[in-house]
Order: sequence, then structure tokens, then C-alpha cells
Amino acid sequence: MKISFHYAVVMMASLLGACSANVSVSAPQISPTDFASQSKTPGKYAVWLQSGAWVSTVEAKGHTCSAWTFPTDFEQAYQQAAQTAFASSFQEVTFTPKTLQPAEIEAQNFDAQIIVYEGNIKGVFGVIPGFWTGTLESEVGMDGIVAVIGPEGLQSQGSAKGHGYGTKEAVMGCDAAADAIIKAGSAAIKDFVVDAVNAAKLNVMEVKMKTQMQAAAPSS
Repeated sequence: MKISFHYAVVMMASLLGACSANVSVSAPQISPTDFASQSKTPGKYAVWLQSGAWVSTVEAKGHTCSAWTFPTDFEQAYQQAAQTAFASSFQEVTFTPKTLQPAEIEAQNFDAQIIVYEGNIKGVFGVIPGFWTGTLESEVGMDGIVAVIGPEGLQSQGSAKGHGYGTKEAVMGCDAAADAIIKAGSAAIKDFVVDAVNAAKLNVMEVKMKTQMQAAAPSS
């Protein structure tokens, strides 16, 4: 049963040669209930989101459809989702075009600056063959670093990760992998953004608790 779809795809590939299609991932919908805490973290925060690293080519993980590549823009969807998520999760947020020095954080009356660095991103797609149809599948993984900078410098730092999976049924064609990549990419971005916001909220809370404990400690 698997042979018919496989050979149909191979025959098409031999006629068409190498193929490429650009893909733009859609920003995911993220609900407040997706986060570990639904309440807004009090305070005033600068947020800097690194950009530009998450445009990547998604390639086949097997021989079927191996002639195809999908240059994919994850960046715009990520920036949109991350900005919306941070703005809805913290009481007052200002997105800055650069990282701030500790003195600038203090001068602008921010409690801290939250920084999200983009790390690695990798996407693959493959084919689950059927008789006359096949299912195109895609997996996308990404990681990054979340740091909190205060008036005294680096306060805390942790990691964030995202993973997504998507499928699309197709009839003798590899181009449908684009739809699977969009689904996987959107899911991975959602997973990463939720993890990054949770990490930032936890880090900020730990910094505040530490500051309160230091203030309450008796002086020697």
C-alpha cells in the first residue's frame, strides 16, 4: 500500500527536479490560561526580543520528497506572538530596540529589563505513505535564553524551549508539506513563548523576593 504513493512522488520529482517553496508561519493564538499564572505581574518592565535569527530552511528527513526545500519565516509570527504575550502578562511593558545598561534601567524607572535571546531552530518534514494519498508531517524545535537585568546588573537567567508537530494529507504532491510546516511552526512558537513568559515571570518573582528579604534583613 505504501509503494503507490512513494513511486508517484518519485516520478513527479524526476520530472520536476529540485523544488522550493517559501513558507510564512502564522502567529499562534495564546490564551491567558496557557500560562502558569493568569495574573499580570506587577511592575514596570522593559522587554527586548532578539530578532532576525529565526528564518530557516526546512528540509526532508527521508528520501521521499528529498528534492524539496521550504525556506520558512518563523520570525514575524514569533515576534507578534511574543509581544502580545508579554504585554498581557506584565502590568506595564515597554518594548525597547536594544538592551539597556543597568544605569539606564534605573534612570527610566524600570523594575527590570527582560531579554529573550533566540537560539537554535530546526524544522524537518517527511512523508507517511498511504495508497493513493500520503500524510505530510513536520516537526519544528527551537530554544532560547531568558534573562532579567536589574539596576544592579544580571539578576537571573534561564532557558526556554518550544516544539511543534503538524500534518497535512496530500495526493501525489510534496508541496502540501508547507501546510504541515505552518502548523508545526505555529505550535512550536506557542510552546516557546509560553515557556519564555513563564520563565520571565518566575525570574522576576524570585528577584523581588530576594530584594524583599535583603531589605528585611537586620543590618550588621
